[in-house]
Amino acid sequence: MVLILVACAHAADPDLVLRKRVSEVRLTLVATDNNGRPWEGLSPSSLAVADQGSAVSDFQLRSANDLPLQVGIVLDLSDSTRKSWPAVRALLIDSMQGLVRPGDQILMITFNTRIETERVLARPEELGETFSSSGGGLTALYDALYRICQHPLFSRDLEPRRSAIILFSDGEDNLSYRDLGETIASAQRGGIAIYTITAHRPNQWRRGDGVLQKIAGATGGRAFVINDFDDLQAALQSIQTELRNSYLLFYRPPREETAGHFHEVEVLPARNAGLHLRTRAGYFTTP
Repeated sequence: MVLILVACAHAADPDLVLRKRVSEVRLTLVATDNNGRPWEGLSPSSLAVADQGSAVSDFQLRSANDLPLQVGIVLDLSDSTRKSWPAVRALLIDSMQGLVRPGDQILMITFNTRIETERVLARPEELGETFSSSGGGLTALYDALYRICQHPLFSRDLEPRRSAIILFSDGEDNLSYRDLGETIASAQRGGIAIYTITAHRPNQWRRGDGVLQKIAGATGGRAFVINDFDDLQAALQSIQTELRNSYLLFYRPPREETAGHFHEVEVLPARNAGLHLRTRAGYFTTP
């Protein structure tokens, strides 16, 4: 939810300035067809939007393809996952080179019991320099994600933008002070979609899979399970396509409320059976 300050001068008294705080909800919307391909030319008439179960009749929609992108690359270097990440380096660099444009920003984070490296990168090629060979130990996943969502790179402002985190982790946490709910709420407040990638056989359900699915689903991202190099390549390509083919939906909230209330939002196709829509679960009201 974004707050905009509006100023105007009374015609009879040019020195009198009236200021009013206006609230606006902004949601990034991913639209695909039955084959997972981007849906082009999406219009407001194709959507039905509900805020806390009440229909939103007046909303606007625009392409987000040209918006600046802030993306965080987050690697879990704890004992359970770090062995698989050296193989990720080259493919991740190649994927980011295809995604990042002038004006975009990349934040690279590695963590285990704490943040090991934290660096804003000027070029995708610098990703390789931040891969630490150290690691191991327990996992403070929630604390790391919470801290990343508070990073100045993702600070809220009045300009539309597209923010995402690509998280490589098995979803297990055995050390954090923050809990899962606080972590998800932090991403929702920042409008940050979290895409998760975990490596194991797809037919094997693991303890952290449910955690990763909750994080991705609540923030408007996706959860991927990969088994080999080809799966990883496909996952990164899907993420890249979504980040560059999305929409921005915005509207005035139905009513003003005390700060901190969470509003559930539902966006559904109004008429196209083959249209699939995804956005974050909702937003927090602000003062």
